[in-house]
Amino acid sequence: MKELSGWKRKAVLLFASEKKLGASEALSSYSNKSYADMKTKILTENEVELVEDAHKPRLKNLSDHLNKVKAEFINQPEICFYHATLIILLRRGYKLQETFKEFERLWEAESDFLLNSLSLRWIVSACDTFVDHSTGPLRSAILLNVATLVNTLKVYETQTYLCGLKDIKTTHEENINALYAEHLTLYNGLTYFRIGTDDTLRNMRERYEGFKKLDPLAAKILLFVFDKIQALDTAFSLVKSLHKDEKSQWWV
Repeated sequence: MKELSGWKRKAVLLFASEKKLGASEALSSYSNKSYADMKTKILTENEVELVEDAHKPRLKNLSDHLNKVKAEFINQPEICFYHATLIILLRRGYKLQETFKEFERLWEAESDFLLNSLSLRWIVSACDTFVDHSTGPLRSAILLNVATLVNTLKVYETQTYLCGLKDIKTTHEENINALYAEHLTLYNGLTYFRIGTDDTLRNMRERYEGFKKLDPLAAKILLFVFDKIQALDTAFSLVKSLHKDEKSQWWV
């Protein structure tokens, strides 16, 4: 690869430094706070600075980007924003080994609190972070299932939006009866989920459960997300509401 020189090299270095500038200060502000302190402290609007270009998905300046993200956590425990801060610093390449070690420590100590406080968006971001930085391939492989599950749902929901099928959850009795009666062809050898007898999701959940022996934390996160999407207004919850066979149920 040809080495950059002159103003191009300076521009790249300047951009890289701005992405991380202030990272040390951002972390040091938490140095005297315990996890217990951050769990009880609720962020307020007064603690969030307004940022120009807040509509942009990512801001080059680290301080601006952190302030923009902080606005998402108003009225939430401070530990949730601290968790997001660690992810942002890792994505910007700040002291990867040290920062990821703290990220792991946070999850090992507060997994229950984080799972029940974070949105699915940030749980998936956490899983992506484990996938990117875990030294062991097993944890990465287990948690990639979370991103795959949620990203598949997002693509499906995007398709229904693009095709004007947002009312697709209004079911038709004729179609329900057809799916109870037999396996209907989908494409490329696949069939639709057969209401009432299909055991594919039950089997998938059992395989998820098997990960508990290998990596309890990763399995806990994966099973939490799998159960969460059964309760939200998703395709999973719709099929669950119609599935009456106890032998093949996949939810707790």
